[in-house]
Amino acid sequence: MKLYIFVLSLFGAWMLASCSKMDDFTKYTNGQEQIYPAKLDSIKVRSGKYRVQIEGVFRVSTGISEIRVYWNSKQDSMRFPVQLKNANDTVRCLIENLPEGPMNFEVRTLDPQGRLSIPTNLVGSIYGERYREGLFQRSVVQQNFVAGQQLQLVTQDVAATMGADAMRIKYKKDDGKMIDTLVKTKSQNAQILLSHYALNSELSYQTIFRPDSNAIDTFVVQPTKLIPKGDITAWYLKNFKKPFTSVAYDGNRWGTLNDWITNSSMKNHNGFGGFASDDGGVVNVEAGWGAPAILNGKIQQQVTLLPGKYRFFCTLSATNYDKPPAYLVISKSNKTIPDWEQINDALLYTEVKSDGIYFDIKEKVTVNMGMLLNFQPDHYMKIDAFQITLQ
Repeated sequence: MKLYIFVLSLFGAWMLASCSKMDDFTKYTNGQEQIYPAKLDSIKVRSGKYRVQIEGVFRVSTGISEIRVYWNSKQDSMRFPVQLKNANDTVRCLIENLPEGPMNFEVRTLDPQGRLSIPTNLVGSIYGERYREGLFQRSVVQQNFVAGQQLQLVTQDVAATMGADAMRIKYKKDDGKMIDTLVKTKSQNAQILLSHYALNSELSYQTIFRPDSNAIDTFVVQPTKLIPKGDITAWYLKNFKKPFTSVAYDGNRWGTLNDWITNSSMKNHNGFGGFASDDGGVVNVEAGWGAPAILNGKIQQQVTLLPGKYRFFCTLSATNYDKPPAYLVISKSNKTIPDWEQINDALLYTEVKSDGIYFDIKEKVTVNMGMLLNFQPDHYMKIDAFQITLQ
């Protein structure tokens, strides 16, 4: 019985204390129940350049008239009027002229009666000149001229945390039009394709940085200028490297090259020649070992060159030819590659074994590019690739 009385005494004391606390609270609310306006849901701070944007969603359509944002230990604040229309309205509060660095924010909503919501505390970042000074240009590590009159720029790999978001490219097209484009880039293996870039014209590129994925502002470094050079074969020649393909094949070893004009003299293997299935498919010229000599053998393609300085050469993988030599030849478009006796009628020519033909095109021109040779029996030559480089 004593224990029972003791427990009841404790319960009574607790009830008295609880009532006392509620009385203490209600004396500040005039004895009325406290009502809090709805808070912003899914709230976040988006960083920016000397500014931030606070975003959130209201799950109600009425009862909110204002948002208040406090910072700098509540010494600074801004009011944002609210007019809700739907039960899932997104609101955005832009706060500008902030100092660079991290910042604490307190967000409250108000209803038309002036009642404040329970606060939401957030931390945001403001970026400025200190951040910009730490940025660097993401370099172009490769320039590739690819089929379809496209220039491919391969950019340096960077860590995803660096925030390299895009590249701004300015370049001239072959029709004279200037292009200013913004290309989103990945942090790894980023490749940019530019269509109909005008050869030998200067382009510029700038890296665009976004401090974080939610940032509302980006930062741009100073531009880097570039005049692309290199292997431009894919713009001009077809079927130009191993594995070469054939348009006709004898089912055994010999064939006729696809995309090249091959004359009858070169087809000295029962109507096939210039191609062999050796090593997966190569240019192969062979006289003897059961095949007749090749006199004035020719393979060529007609191409239209744009102004620029070029080198035309080939990769010779194996040969035993000596004299007379085989020639790389560039001739006028209205004529085929000349015969051996008229080789001086060609625009340019050089021995296949040399380092190639160097030439300068001043204006757009169409020419024949290819090879001329005379092979007596028991002579052969294998070529893995033809190349044209922009110097």
